[in-house]
Amino acid sequence: MHVAKRVLAVFSILLLAAGVVFGGFILASYRHPGPGLPAWKLGRALGVFPPFVAQAVCRGDEALLCLRGYYRAHLRGPLVGDATAPCRGLQGPAARACSEVMGLRLLEEGVSRPLTVCGQLPDPLACARYVGRAAFTRGGFEKGENQSAARVCAEGRGEYLAHCRAGAAMEAVERFGKRIVPAAWEFCSPYEADLCASGIASALRAHYRENPQEALEACTLLSPLGAAYCVQYLKASSKGD
Repeated sequence: MHVAKRVLAVFSILLLAAGVVFGGFILASYRHPGPGLPAWKLGRALGVFPPFVAQAVCRGDEALLCLRGYYRAHLRGPLVGDATAPCRGLQGPAARACSEVMGLRLLEEGVSRPLTVCGQLPDPLACARYVGRAAFTRGGFEKGENQSAARVCAEGRGEYLAHCRAGAAMEAVERFGKRIVPAAWEFCSPYEADLCASGIASALRAHYRENPQEALEACTLLSPLGAAYCVQYLKASSKGD
C-alpha cells in the first residue's frame, strides 16, 4: 500500500511537471512574436512559468534575449529577503540573463550598495553592467543627485567599476545614437578602453540595426584606438548574422 502511494505520488509530480512544460510550449506557440520581432517577447510570454520551462523553450542564437525577457516578466514585485536567490544555481545564458535583470532591479528597488550584491550573483559583471544601465536611465551620466551613473558606479572597484560605466555608456548610445557617443566614450574609456569600445559598438549595432553603415561611421567619434576596437567588433558581429 505504501509503495503504491509513493509510486502514485511520483507519477503525479512527473505528470504535473510534464503539464507545465507542455503548457509553456503551447503558450510560447500561441504568443510567439513571429519572424523579425524581438525574442524577448517570447520570453516575456513565458513569465508565468517556472525557470526550467523558459530554459527549455529559449534556445538557439537568441536564447539570451529570450531569457532576459523571461526574467524581466518573471521577477516582478518588491525584492523580499535574499535578492540573489532567484538566480542561484543557474548556469550559461540563464545565469547571465537573470544577473542582468537583477542588476536593473537592484537599482529600481533602491537596494543599497547594488554592486556589492552583484558580487553574489552567478554573473557578477553582467549584473554590474545592468546596474550602470539602470543608473543612466534614472540619473544620466553625472547630473543625478543619488542615482547618476557616476555616483552609483563609484561604489565599485576594478572590473565592477569598468563594467558599470560601460553599461551606462551602452544604455546612453542605445537610446540616443551617435549624438551621445563622444560623451559615452569620455565616461567609460578611462577605466577599460576595449570594454568601453566594444560596449558602445554593441549599442550602436542595436540602435542602427536597420543601417549598419551608420553604426560604422559613428565609430569614428571615438579615439583612434577606440574606433579600431569599435569597427572590429561591428565587423565580427555582422559575420554571425
